[in-house]
Amino acid sequence: MTSPLETAAKVPPRRYAAKLASWSIRCLHSSYRLRSPSYASSTKASPRPLTDRDRPATGRAFRRFVGIGLGGGRGKTTAVARLDLAGDDRRLVVSEARTRVGLRGGGVPGPSRLAFRDDVLLSWIREWVDDSTVVAIDAPLTLPPCLTCPLACPGFEACQVPVVVWMRTHAARLANKSPRRDPQKPWVTPYTQRATELLLEHATLAPREALGQGMGPLAARAAFLRRATAGRLRLHENLLEVHPRATLIRRFGADVERRSRRAENETTWEARKQMLESLTEGVAFDRVWPELVVRNVHVFHAVIAAMSAYLWARDGWRGPTDLVPPDGAETLQEAVGELGDLWLEAGWIWTPPAPSES
Repeated sequence: MTSPLETAAKVPPRRYAAKLASWSIRCLHSSYRLRSPSYASSTKASPRPLTDRDRPATGRAFRRFVGIGLGGGRGKTTAVARLDLAGDDRRLVVSEARTRVGLRGGGVPGPSRLAFRDDVLLSWIREWVDDSTVVAIDAPLTLPPCLTCPLACPGFEACQVPVVVWMRTHAARLANKSPRRDPQKPWVTPYTQRATELLLEHATLAPREALGQGMGPLAARAAFLRRATAGRLRLHENLLEVHPRATLIRRFGADVERRSRRAENETTWEARKQMLESLTEGVAFDRVWPELVVRNVHVFHAVIAAMSAYLWARDGWRGPTDLVPPDGAETLQEAVGELGDLWLEAGWIWTPPAPSES
């Protein structure tokens, strides 16, 4: 006998029915052909072996893309999203998007409505992450250089750690700020910032400082989760740091992205719908109701994080060089060139490549 909770996990409220009918994105139901044996095998944690057909032109062979919008340790604002390449046509399908186990948002209803605290989140990762999965997390996955340095500190101006030298050299040039009222104020603090934030700030992609205001607990939780999953997730290989706002700004512009963060109302939800439709053309929803995705900003950002992972694999994002426009940005180009491969250890927030100026 189906429990009320299981029924609620599968059936959307009636008030959403009319809105869902107007969507150009088609929701996939359990009777659709994606419920074929080939699709069923692709949604389990032990899929068929990878073949050349699964390998994009970039050489990144993944069939599942997980996005995690990380919140505090209590898990109340943590959201997860799971996207799969399903069926013979390898269509991108949103298979799960939720803030609690058991809530609407996935094809597997849970026994209770547990928030994604550390134990719940790690259990979920163990269930769904395999060799064909890439995970994108909206939280700092590395710490600022001063916090990981084992050397006796000579002071910022005398420090010879390569990434700190780079930050000292380029911080003022990369700043997008007007002249400062306090000329003694430092341009950069390498105990709260990383190189990636300086570059993304210059590219107007609105990064958060790794240990800026209110970020300490989040960065600490991200560091714990990275250590706890080190056996299966490797940074820049199948584990990515992303910032959904940066992805949306790059694809749609700052003004459009800002509209997706206004008051929770029909206008904001409609803006989010249009972004989902445009970001990855042809995306489908399998027992995940789009209306529920756009009505919760944490779930929405988790889906955008997962889509960022998909675009990273599909389009072959390269890292810092993606920030440099093909036809300009001399300051940015010089800074990226001198950074070299320091970002591999210092950390990187993955974003879509810069568009060409038209």
